[in-house]
Amino acid sequence: MTTRRMLLVGAPTTLLAAPSALAQALDPGRARGADLGSLEQQMAQTLQGELGDEATARQLASHIADAGFRWEYPSFPVREAESVVAYSFGYRSATGKVDPRTGLSDGEETPEPGPINAMLADAVHAIRQVRDVPVYAQWEIAQILAEKYRMKDVLAIFPVKGADGRKTYLSTDGVAQAAVARAGTAQALGKVAVVGHRDHVKRCILVSRKNGMTAAAAAREVPLPVHYDPRSAQPWTRGREVYLLSDVIAQLTMAQARLITEASA
Repeated sequence: MTTRRMLLVGAPTTLLAAPSALAQALDPGRARGADLGSLEQQMAQTLQGELGDEATARQLASHIADAGFRWEYPSFPVREAESVVAYSFGYRSATGKVDPRTGLSDGEETPEPGPINAMLADAVHAIRQVRDVPVYAQWEIAQILAEKYRMKDVLAIFPVKGADGRKTYLSTDGVAQAAVARAGTAQALGKVAVVGHRDHVKRCILVSRKNGMTAAAAAREVPLPVHYDPRSAQPWTRGREVYLLSDVIAQLTMAQARLITEASA
Protein backbone atom coordinates (compact mmCIF):
# COMPACT_ATOMS: atom_id res chain seq x y z
CA MET A 1 0.00 0.00 0.00
CA THR A 2 1.41 3.42 -0.93
CA THR A 3 1.57 5.75 2.04
CA ARG A 4 1.76 9.51 1.92
CA ARG A 5 5.39 9.31 3.04
CA MET A 6 6.32 6.81 0.32
CA LEU A 7 4.62 9.01 -2.24
CA LEU A 8 6.56 12.09 -1.14
CA VAL A 9 9.90 10.28 -0.89
CA GLY A 10 9.47 8.20 -4.03
CA ALA A 11 8.51 10.96 -6.45
CA PRO A 12 10.01 14.29 -5.33
CA THR A 13 10.73 15.57 -8.81
CA THR A 14 7.20 14.98 -10.05
CA LEU A 15 5.62 16.59 -7.03
CA LEU A 16 7.89 19.58 -7.03
CA ALA A 17 7.13 20.09 -10.70
CA ALA A 18 3.39 19.80 -10.10
CA PRO A 19 2.19 21.81 -7.07
CA SER A 20 -1.37 20.54 -7.57
CA ALA A 21 -0.18 16.95 -7.17
CA LEU A 22 1.63 17.87 -3.97
CA ALA A 23 -1.52 19.58 -2.65
CA GLN A 24 -3.56 16.51 -3.44
CA ALA A 25 -1.06 14.23 -1.70
CA LEU A 26 -1.07 16.37 1.44
CA ASP A 27 -4.79 17.18 1.46
CA PRO A 28 -6.86 15.16 -1.03
CA GLY A 29 -10.10 16.65 0.31
CA ARG A 30 -8.92 20.17 -0.43
CA ALA A 31 -7.81 19.13 -3.92
CA ARG A 32 -11.21 17.57 -4.62
CA GLY A 33 -12.87 20.77 -3.47
CA ALA A 34 -10.71 22.81 -5.83
CA ASP A 35 -11.55 20.48 -8.71
CA LEU A 36 -15.25 20.75 -7.96
CA GLY A 37 -15.02 24.53 -7.75
CA SER A 38 -13.42 24.55 -11.20
CA LEU A 39 -16.14 22.23 -12.53
CA GLU A 40 -18.86 24.47 -11.09
CA GLN A 41 -17.29 27.48 -12.82
CA GLN A 42 -17.24 25.60 -16.12
CA MET A 43 -20.88 24.63 -15.70
CA ALA A 44 -21.77 28.25 -14.94
CA GLN A 45 -19.94 29.46 -18.04
CA THR A 46 -21.65 26.85 -20.22
CA LEU A 47 -25.07 27.68 -18.80
CA GLN A 48 -24.43 31.40 -19.27
CA GLY A 49 -23.78 30.73 -22.94
CA GLU A 50 -26.99 28.71 -23.17
CA LEU A 51 -29.21 31.02 -21.12
CA GLY A 52 -27.62 34.42 -21.70
CA ASP A 53 -28.05 35.11 -17.96
CA GLU A 54 -24.92 35.14 -15.79
CA ALA A 55 -26.65 35.36 -12.39
CA THR A 56 -29.07 32.52 -13.08
CA ALA A 57 -26.30 30.41 -14.59
CA ARG A 58 -24.22 30.72 -11.42
CA GLN A 59 -27.19 29.83 -9.22
CA LEU A 60 -28.20 26.85 -11.34
CA ALA A 61 -24.62 25.56 -11.48
CA SER A 62 -24.44 25.77 -7.68
CA HIS A 63 -27.62 23.71 -7.28
CA ILE A 64 -26.41 21.09 -9.76
CA ALA A 65 -22.98 20.85 -8.11
CA ASP A 66 -24.47 20.49 -4.63
CA ALA A 67 -26.96 17.80 -5.65
CA GLY A 68 -24.91 15.84 -8.16
CA PHE A 69 -21.27 16.21 -7.21
CA ARG A 70 -21.05 16.71 -3.44
CA TRP A 71 -21.60 13.41 -1.62
CA GLU A 72 -19.64 14.01 1.57
CA TYR A 73 -21.67 14.58 4.72
CA PRO A 74 -21.10 16.06 8.19
CA SER A 75 -20.22 13.79 11.08
CA PHE A 76 -19.38 13.91 14.76
CA PRO A 77 -17.86 11.45 17.27
CA VAL A 78 -20.17 8.67 18.46
CA ARG A 79 -19.62 9.68 22.09
CA GLU A 80 -21.47 12.95 21.41
CA ALA A 81 -24.69 11.29 20.21
CA GLU A 82 -27.81 11.91 22.30
CA SER A 83 -30.19 9.97 20.06
CA VAL A 84 -30.22 7.96 16.83
CA VAL A 85 -32.58 8.35 13.88
CA ALA A 86 -32.24 5.47 11.43
CA TYR A 87 -33.61 5.61 7.88
CA SER A 88 -34.21 2.33 6.05
CA PHE A 89 -33.16 1.53 2.48
CA GLY A 90 -35.55 -0.66 0.53
CA TYR A 91 -37.03 -3.93 1.78
CA ARG A 92 -37.93 -7.33 0.34
CA SER A 93 -41.22 -8.71 -0.90
CA ALA A 94 -41.68 -12.48 -0.72
CA THR A 95 -44.32 -12.53 -3.46
CA GLY A 96 -43.18 -9.58 -5.55
CA LYS A 97 -46.68 -8.14 -5.42
CA VAL A 98 -45.86 -4.50 -4.89
CA ASP A 99 -47.07 -1.16 -6.13
CA PRO A 100 -44.35 0.01 -8.55
CA ARG A 101 -45.13 3.64 -7.72
CA THR A 102 -44.36 3.24 -4.02
CA GLY A 103 -42.69 -0.12 -3.51
CA LEU A 104 -45.43 -1.06 -1.04
CA SER A 105 -46.85 -4.57 -0.94
CA ASP A 106 -50.52 -5.06 -1.76
CA GLY A 107 -51.33 -6.33 1.72
CA GLU A 108 -51.21 -10.03 0.87
CA GLU A 109 -47.90 -10.55 2.57
CA THR A 110 -45.67 -9.31 5.36
CA PRO A 111 -42.66 -7.48 3.89
CA GLU A 112 -39.16 -8.50 5.00
CA PRO A 113 -36.45 -6.00 6.05
CA GLY A 114 -33.80 -7.41 3.70
CA PRO A 115 -29.98 -7.43 3.92
CA ILE A 116 -29.28 -3.71 3.57
CA ASN A 117 -31.49 -2.85 6.53
CA ALA A 118 -29.71 -5.60 8.48
CA MET A 119 -26.45 -3.72 7.83
CA LEU A 120 -28.07 -0.47 8.95
CA ALA A 121 -29.24 -2.20 12.13
CA ASP A 122 -25.64 -3.30 12.72
CA ALA A 123 -24.57 0.34 12.47
CA VAL A 124 -27.21 1.37 15.01
CA HIS A 125 -26.05 -1.39 17.34
CA ALA A 126 -22.45 -0.20 17.02
CA ILE A 127 -23.50 3.27 18.15
CA ARG A 128 -25.50 1.87 21.05
CA GLN A 129 -22.42 -0.07 22.17
CA VAL A 130 -20.83 3.31 22.82
CA ARG A 131 -23.85 5.44 23.73
CA ASP A 132 -27.00 4.07 25.37
CA VAL A 133 -29.35 6.54 23.72
CA PRO A 134 -32.91 6.37 22.37
CA VAL A 135 -33.29 5.04 18.83
CA TYR A 136 -35.96 6.13 16.35
CA ALA A 137 -35.89 3.68 13.46
CA GLN A 138 -38.00 2.79 10.46
CA TRP A 139 -39.72 -0.53 10.99
CA GLU A 140 -37.31 -2.51 8.78
CA ILE A 141 -34.37 -1.56 11.00
CA ALA A 142 -36.36 -1.65 14.24
CA GLN A 143 -37.46 -5.22 13.51
CA ILE A 144 -33.88 -6.43 13.16
CA LEU A 145 -32.77 -4.53 16.26
CA ALA A 146 -35.46 -6.34 18.24
CA GLU A 147 -34.91 -9.80 16.73
CA LYS A 148 -31.11 -9.86 16.44
CA TYR A 149 -29.99 -7.63 19.28
CA ARG A 150 -33.00 -7.68 21.64
CA MET A 151 -32.52 -3.94 21.76
CA LYS A 152 -34.80 -1.93 24.01
CA ASP A 153 -35.68 1.76 23.89
CA VAL A 154 -36.30 1.60 20.13
CA LEU A 155 -39.23 3.59 18.78
CA ALA A 156 -40.30 1.99 15.51
CA ILE A 157 -41.66 4.14 12.69
CA PHE A 158 -44.22 2.39 10.47
CA PRO A 159 -46.01 3.31 7.22
CA VAL A 160 -49.21 5.27 7.79
CA LYS A 161 -52.72 4.57 6.56
CA GLY A 162 -54.32 7.05 4.19
CA ALA A 163 -57.96 8.07 4.04
CA ASP A 164 -58.60 5.19 1.63
CA GLY A 165 -57.26 2.67 4.14
CA ARG A 166 -54.14 1.93 2.11
CA LYS A 167 -50.73 2.11 3.72
CA THR A 168 -48.40 4.86 2.55
CA TYR A 169 -44.68 4.22 2.75
CA LEU A 170 -43.07 7.16 4.48
CA SER A 171 -40.65 9.31 2.54
CA THR A 172 -37.36 10.38 4.10
CA ASP A 173 -39.09 13.58 5.15
CA GLY A 174 -42.00 11.58 6.56
CA VAL A 175 -39.63 9.54 8.74
CA ALA A 176 -37.95 12.70 10.03
CA GLN A 177 -41.33 14.22 10.87
CA ALA A 178 -42.42 11.04 12.64
CA ALA A 179 -39.23 10.96 14.74
CA VAL A 180 -39.74 14.57 15.82
CA ALA A 181 -43.40 13.86 16.63
CA ARG A 182 -42.46 10.81 18.71
CA ALA A 183 -39.86 12.81 20.62
CA GLY A 184 -42.19 15.77 21.15
CA THR A 185 -39.84 18.34 19.67
CA ALA A 186 -36.69 18.31 17.57
CA GLN A 187 -34.82 19.83 20.52
CA ALA A 188 -35.80 16.85 22.69
CA LEU A 189 -33.77 14.60 20.39
CA GLY A 190 -30.57 16.45 21.28
CA LYS A 191 -27.61 15.75 19.05
CA VAL A 192 -28.84 13.19 16.52
CA ALA A 193 -26.64 10.50 15.00
CA VAL A 194 -28.23 9.79 11.63
CA VAL A 195 -27.93 6.25 10.26
CA GLY A 196 -28.62 5.67 6.58
CA HIS A 197 -27.21 4.01 3.47
CA ARG A 198 -23.96 5.64 2.32
CA ASP A 199 -25.61 7.10 -0.78
CA HIS A 200 -28.74 8.17 1.11
CA VAL A 201 -27.26 9.57 4.31
CA LYS A 202 -26.37 13.02 2.95
CA ARG A 203 -30.03 13.63 2.14
CA CYS A 204 -31.12 12.02 5.41
CA ILE A 205 -29.03 14.61 7.25
CA LEU A 206 -30.34 17.48 5.11
CA VAL A 207 -33.93 16.39 5.72
CA SER A 208 -33.31 15.84 9.44
CA ARG A 209 -31.94 19.37 9.73
CA LYS A 210 -34.84 20.76 7.72
CA ASN A 211 -37.09 19.29 10.38
CA GLY A 212 -35.18 21.07 13.13
CA MET A 213 -32.77 18.36 14.26
CA THR A 214 -29.15 18.95 15.17
CA ALA A 215 -28.07 16.07 12.97
CA ALA A 216 -24.97 14.48 11.45
CA ALA A 217 -23.62 10.98 10.94
CA ALA A 218 -21.35 9.02 13.25
CA ALA A 219 -20.03 7.26 10.18
CA ARG A 220 -16.36 8.08 10.60
CA GLU A 221 -16.38 5.55 13.45
CA VAL A 222 -19.41 3.52 12.33
CA PRO A 223 -19.19 2.58 8.62
CA LEU A 224 -22.41 2.72 6.63
CA PRO A 225 -23.38 0.14 3.99
CA VAL A 226 -22.56 0.86 0.36
CA HIS A 227 -24.08 -2.36 -1.03
CA TYR A 228 -27.33 -2.67 -2.94
CA ASP A 229 -29.96 -5.42 -2.89
CA PRO A 230 -30.98 -6.48 -6.43
CA ARG A 231 -34.06 -8.13 -4.88
CA SER A 232 -35.33 -4.97 -3.18
CA ALA A 233 -39.06 -4.38 -3.59
CA GLN A 234 -38.28 -0.73 -4.33
CA PRO A 235 -36.79 -0.67 -7.84
CA TRP A 236 -34.88 2.56 -7.25
CA THR A 237 -32.86 0.90 -4.45
CA ARG A 238 -31.69 -2.10 -6.48
CA GLY A 239 -28.60 -0.52 -8.04
CA ARG A 240 -26.32 2.45 -7.53
CA GLU A 241 -26.85 4.26 -10.83
CA VAL A 242 -30.63 4.37 -10.60
CA TYR A 243 -30.56 5.24 -6.89
CA LEU A 244 -28.08 8.10 -7.25
CA LEU A 245 -30.18 9.58 -10.06
CA SER A 246 -33.22 9.31 -7.79
CA ASP A 247 -31.37 11.02 -4.96
CA VAL A 248 -30.09 13.83 -7.19
CA ILE A 249 -33.68 14.48 -8.32
CA ALA A 250 -34.84 14.47 -4.69
CA GLN A 251 -32.13 16.95 -3.67
CA LEU A 252 -32.98 19.25 -6.56
CA THR A 253 -36.66 19.01 -5.63
CA MET A 254 -35.74 20.13 -2.11
CA ALA A 255 -33.85 23.09 -3.57
CA GLN A 256 -36.81 23.94 -5.78
CA ALA A 257 -39.21 23.83 -2.81
CA ARG A 258 -36.91 26.12 -0.84
CA LEU A 259 -36.81 28.64 -3.69
CA ILE A 260 -40.61 28.52 -4.08
CA THR A 261 -41.00 29.19 -0.35
CA GLU A 262 -38.62 32.12 -0.54
CA ALA A 263 -40.42 33.52 -3.59
CA SER A 264 -43.77 33.20 -1.83
CA ALA A 265 -42.68 34.95 1.35
